[in-house]
Amino acid sequence: MDHTVIWNNCLQTIRQSVDPQSFQTWFAPIKPVALQSNELTIQVPHRLFYEWLEEHYIEVLKTSLNKALGKSGRLQYRINPHRQEVKAPASVLANGQPTEAVPTRNVAPGNPFVIPGMTRPRIPSNLDPNYTFDNFIEGDCNSLARNAAKAVADNPSQTSFNPLVIHGNVGLGKTHLLQAIGNYISKKFPEKAVLYVSTDTFTNQLVSSIGSNTTNDLVNWYQNVDVLLVDDIQQLVKRKKTQDVFFNLFNVLRQNNKAIVMTCDRPIIELDIEDRLRSRFQWGLSADLSMPALETRMAILNSKASTNSVEIPAEVVEFICFHIQHNIRQLEGVLNNLVLHKGVMGNQGIDLKLAKEVLKNFVSEINKEVTPDVIQRTVADYYDLDVDKLSSSTRRRQVVLARQISMFLVKEYTDQSLKAIGRMFGNRDHSTVLYSIKTVKDLMETNDEIKKALAELERKIRIGQGEGVL
Repeated sequence: MDHTVIWNNCLQTIRQSVDPQSFQTWFAPIKPVALQSNELTIQVPHRLFYEWLEEHYIEVLKTSLNKALGKSGRLQYRINPHRQEVKAPASVLANGQPTEAVPTRNVAPGNPFVIPGMTRPRIPSNLDPNYTFDNFIEGDCNSLARNAAKAVADNPSQTSFNPLVIHGNVGLGKTHLLQAIGNYISKKFPEKAVLYVSTDTFTNQLVSSIGSNTTNDLVNWYQNVDVLLVDDIQQLVKRKKTQDVFFNLFNVLRQNNKAIVMTCDRPIIELDIEDRLRSRFQWGLSADLSMPALETRMAILNSKASTNSVEIPAEVVEFICFHIQHNIRQLEGVLNNLVLHKGVMGNQGIDLKLAKEVLKNFVSEINKEVTPDVIQRTVADYYDLDVDKLSSSTRRRQVVLARQISMFLVKEYTDQSLKAIGRMFGNRDHSTVLYSIKTVKDLMETNDEIKKALAELERKIRIGQGEGVL
């Protein structure tokens, strides 16, 4: 038998061990070259190809070779001599875990950012397919960021939002949007190399490359990315060397019309980084994610529950979302705990009592007495206002109405004096409080919308404080 027959026999064994896509990517391009005694020589396109096989498919190759040539069979690799290559540096092989550094071959000298004629390496996307635009719940709190992200995903090569920076507090969906961009592009433009990476991972890769004297290899490898998605860019703070390398990489990618999208836990202007880097981050569009309103949080929880085939009554959804306000990621944690507790208890359904038990692990105030602070937060949330607006001097109609209703409810639900209530709302005198209470009472008799709003607010306060849970 010649080398072609032996390799075809190996391929038959390999097909049974790997999925079709992996077979086409990593085994179909291999060419058998020679067979001497029990040593089969195969040719691979470039050095990265060889390293990936050794890292991920060595046992598959051994098994196929043993079947074709027996246990004494050996395999020899040959790199295609007619193609130049760029290798993935040790710091980015094996999912970002350092491996033994191997010198780069056939890379053009000179400018480290220009490697003419090189073979394009395979870029692992590191994407989680569960993050998509379809399961991202849009609301007033995130519509700008979501629409900007979709615009980049629709046309990553010609986007005017370059870079796009999505910023907001922890748990509001920054990573979801970032990965949704990558998943959308990977599906619509499969030829584009998309890479999701955290700033910490990038820093670790850089540290590893400095130790192995392969920093240029790292930058060379990253320049092959068409869409770079960088999470938690605030981690660049106080990392001078990482800022320097990222600055150069950023310039090269943008000059070559590569899309760059980053997330941050604060506006770029507040980052303590080099001015030249901050300036470049501000070239594109900055979109913020704010805290979603109660209805949006409920839609998010309902969506997650539906995805996991979990049924939660509407009043339980509202009870949970009333308490989980600042970190949407916690909603998934609550959902997982509900499912776990339900499983332990058998077929018992999810009710307010179970929700209250679970929420004790996430928030500290459940089933407390109604306080002025609770009332103010409830009214402000209902009217989509910041709480501090209720004690401000603004005379905007919606704020004035929310302030009057808050005063009315504080008087109804607490034993606070008129003077004390006035102090809570911007040091107003007791006559202002009396006027507000009378105004709300009059509106309840003449305005159906106000009557409906008050009924809804009182229900939210009762549910928020756990009425009927015990």
